[in-house]
Amino acid sequence: MLYINISMILLIIAAYMISGKNKKNWEGIIDKKEHKLYFLYPLAELLLIKTGLNKSLNRKEKITVSLKALHAVQGSEFIQKLYWCSKISLVILILFIFHIFSLFAQLQNDSSSKLMDGKYLYRPKPGEGSEKVNLTVAIEPVLKESKEAGSNKYVEDISINIEEQQYAEEELLQLFDESFEYLDVSVLGANESADFIYQDLYFCEFVPGTSIKVRWEPEDLNVISRDGTLHNEGLDFRETITKVTAVLTYQENEVEFHKEVRIMPKRYSEEESLRIKLEEEIKETMNSSGEDEQVVLPGEMGGFHLFWKEQEDKTGGNILLLGFVAAVLVWIYQDQELKRRMKDRNEQMLIDYPEIINKFNLFVNAGMTIKQAWCKISQDYENKINSQKVNKRYAYEEMRITVNELKLGIPEGDAYEQFGRRVGLISYMKFGTLIAQNLRKGNKGLSELLSREAIEAFEERKEIAKRLGEEAGTKLLAPMMIMLLIVFVIILVPAFMSFQL
Repeated sequence: MLYINISMILLIIAAYMISGKNKKNWEGIIDKKEHKLYFLYPLAELLLIKTGLNKSLNRKEKITVSLKALHAVQGSEFIQKLYWCSKISLVILILFIFHIFSLFAQLQNDSSSKLMDGKYLYRPKPGEGSEKVNLTVAIEPVLKESKEAGSNKYVEDISINIEEQQYAEEELLQLFDESFEYLDVSVLGANESADFIYQDLYFCEFVPGTSIKVRWEPEDLNVISRDGTLHNEGLDFRETITKVTAVLTYQENEVEFHKEVRIMPKRYSEEESLRIKLEEEIKETMNSSGEDEQVVLPGEMGGFHLFWKEQEDKTGGNILLLGFVAAVLVWIYQDQELKRRMKDRNEQMLIDYPEIINKFNLFVNAGMTIKQAWCKISQDYENKINSQKVNKRYAYEEMRITVNELKLGIPEGDAYEQFGRRVGLISYMKFGTLIAQNLRKGNKGLSELLSREAIEAFEERKEIAKRLGEEAGTKLLAPMMIMLLIVFVIILVPAFMSFQL
């Protein structure tokens, strides 16, 4: 995983440097305030061209139509390229950041590795406390005959607690004596006497009020587990007296406390036996090298080879996977955002429709021709935009395109019909067709038709306003429910507390 992180980071950096030659093509043609990742657009463009991805992405007709509608004045090819470059730039940035995080996680894991040369563990320095290391051990037969006979090979995951280098302690006898008195009573749990044990024993991990750790070692794990759980179902009324040993540890000092309990022999599987032997070997190794800087793990055990390695930390891989998931979600989100913008655009155009119809009807009744009325509405909007009195309105932007088409010599009827098709809304298509037909047949009755259309448009605008109000109320429902729950908590919690008192 480390090499994958480094390779991807270097690849992204190299591609970014190569794409730097095309930065001049982007300077001055995009708004840097709107496009925060403009510095990655040359790299995104390079990927689009080199991989041939631009051909397949440009075939997505719905997105192409939406982009043309949202950016009516600008060139469609440039808008498409800008849209895909913005999406790819965001994906590149996410992947790069998550690769960096994954790399740091891998380096941190490598630098904190405790296993050296496959068999050495470094102890923490005095005062640093104990440390837990997760290892994987492969257990293989030593003898050749055992291998040929098909003896099983085992792989075990095991956790080793490495104690810090020991200090010399002088006064612990009184503390251990007091701990013995406590354990002698507490180990019984709910039982009344050590001679009649019917319920689980209580195996504490620490002696209360002290720093003494307690490790319990029942003599027979078939009857009593290491956590004190009693398994007396198979005793068949036979009683066996045995010992339960508590190993009290304070730094490097250990003493044992013994208590008699009932026990039955247990048959261990080969794997369980190996596990117990392995823990005993590790315990003996730890006890015999308390003051050594290094702990030498056993290489052989009862006719088996032991091969040690640290368990693989998957943090880096998980971070990288999270990065890919985030990149996919961002990609999908941007398409959904485009759909939302198209919805807002259509709603805005429907709201502006009655105003446009009334203006057009007013200018026509004042004696203007259809072309003059159209150009007048467009020019008034352009003046307001230049003086920053209004924000961008999609319907008026489409009318400006139609004015430019008329200046280029496109027939009026065709220009108005194309206007309706570009907008893509029924009301505007009807408006464009109505004007085109009256141009062919004459302007007689146009004012009456426009007045009727204006009345219908205002009724439709009322319905839109009503629907938007209902949607706003629905969006407020969730915060209102949260506030209601908070109020319930504020009222009910003190009431319940007063009842308890």
